[in-house]
Amino acid sequence: MQPSMPAPASSEPPAIATSPIAPMSDRAIAAILDIIVMSAAFPVVGMWAAVRWGGVTSNGFALDGGPGFLVVVIVGAIGFLYLWLGEGLFGATLGKAAMRLRVRDLAGNRAGLGKSLLRNLLRIVDGIGVYLVGFIFALTSKTRQRLGDRVAGTVVVQVEAGLAPRLTAAIACVVLLGASLATAVALHAGAPASAATVPHVTRAELGTDNTPDYDIIGPTDTFASNQKNIVCVWRVEGVPSDVPIRSVWIAEDVGSAAPANTKIAEKSFAGADAGEFTLTPTSDGLPAGKYRLDIYIGDTLAKSLPFTITKS
Repeated sequence: MQPSMPAPASSEPPAIATSPIAPMSDRAIAAILDIIVMSAAFPVVGMWAAVRWGGVTSNGFALDGGPGFLVVVIVGAIGFLYLWLGEGLFGATLGKAAMRLRVRDLAGNRAGLGKSLLRNLLRIVDGIGVYLVGFIFALTSKTRQRLGDRVAGTVVVQVEAGLAPRLTAAIACVVLLGASLATAVALHAGAPASAATVPHVTRAELGTDNTPDYDIIGPTDTFASNQKNIVCVWRVEGVPSDVPIRSVWIAEDVGSAAPANTKIAEKSFAGADAGEFTLTPTSDGLPAGKYRLDIYIGDTLAKSLPFTITKS
């Protein structure tokens, strides 16, 4: 009589026996839905910051520096809390619920806040290269565990769920985004005049030509006296459509060729937030010396660009 051989130990965690591992395609769709949910915080937080510190524009808001950084931090924190608490307390975010996915520990139980915290903290590593690291780890794992799952001891499984709860989760994603946009619009409409962005030049650059999208070609601040055109491309923010943007080309110091600070050309127009100003010298060219381009928003000097003309 042959001795009985012990059954080989299973290499799969107990959770696999009761719930199949979630397909990567379903996880990707769930991630897209969760990104939509998390992005709902951005319009509200951004508009709040714009009203608080100034940055409201005619169509929304524009923030940079400290306020812009703060918005990124707050939105990132809200997104992290959404993932951590959703998976830790309920086993799923709205995106995962819509796709019948749950985060479980290796025994098939709810992951809990501790494992969910570790799992989501390691998104910093898994997310490198637009989640390329996490994708590689998951593809090389029999249980499709990304790095965060391996360290936390969690898996993403697919569960049985009726249409009603899945549809409810999907609708909640859309409602949250709609509510966010409506709140941002309300904040914008109620913003005091003092919250508006101060009109300013965001970019001004000299060169020899420009593209149709107002990018400079041949950027420089030194030109030969026989240069055919001297071009400045510019962009502004916070400028009402009826306020003109004006260019004044000035010869600061060209010796005996002209008095100091002689105005040689001027042009203005309104109703645009980007454009170009072009100085076209006469056939004799410009005398060598020091020049500048003054850009005005209305009657306020907003930017001065010095440049030099050299002998051909």
